[in-house]
Amino acid sequence: MNRIWAIIENTFKESLRQKILLLLVIFSILLIVVSIFLEPFALGEAPRILRDFSLAVSALFGVLVVIIIGSTLIHKDIEKRTIYTVITKPVRRSEIIIGKFLGLLLLIIILVCSMAVIQQLVIFFYEGSFDFSLLIAIPFLILEIMILLGILLLFSSFSSPALSAMMGIIFFIIGHASPDLKLFADQVKIPAMKYLAYGFYYIMPNLENFNLRIDLVHKLPLYPDQLLFSICYGLIYTIFLVYLAIIIFEKREFK
Repeated sequence: MNRIWAIIENTFKESLRQKILLLLVIFSILLIVVSIFLEPFALGEAPRILRDFSLAVSALFGVLVVIIIGSTLIHKDIEKRTIYTVITKPVRRSEIIIGKFLGLLLLIIILVCSMAVIQQLVIFFYEGSFDFSLLIAIPFLILEIMILLGILLLFSSFSSPALSAMMGIIFFIIGHASPDLKLFADQVKIPAMKYLAYGFYYIMPNLENFNLRIDLVHKLPLYPDQLLFSICYGLIYTIFLVYLAIIIFEKREFK
């Protein structure tokens, strides 16, 4: 456990050097600018637009950070040749993957929670009260980012940063297009295309399970069974991806 914690701490500190705090400044400026200039043009929809915008930007920034940093997590150690020092010590390769996953995840959680605090402060100054219902989106955004981080670690364990980042983007796009993919599979008449579409639908992660933006902005009811399914789905999918990354990384040879 001490070895994993050391890797978590090192990964967190290295990721923090990527000027992540600058994103919080940009996020704050964006929300303040939107809240000031939105009212004259929003036709009474300013509160909803502000909430929708803040949730969307929070998700976008979180995904950008995990793709940019996550795609280079392992490659950086190989490039600096520190991986050769680590693997010669009594550290399991599984501990390296788990430590790097948790280290970057810790940074992402802090970033997402900080953006949520800024979001609440802007809403308070704009409307005179907080909207704590929006905080429900935080754990589900983190679950989505956990899956993307698992995908990035999986591809980073055997490929280049460019390919890892590209696959992260592809999985993100397809993951949010899952409902459309299911609709296409239901309607297409060609059997081969139908089975291929269904295959992609069931294999690729359905990231729309974690998208509560519309529900929260429009005050739609959230059903406990739906939320529980999303939580279990996210955790199981993440564990599976990290397990695959460990298996591949353990078989990789470093020369």
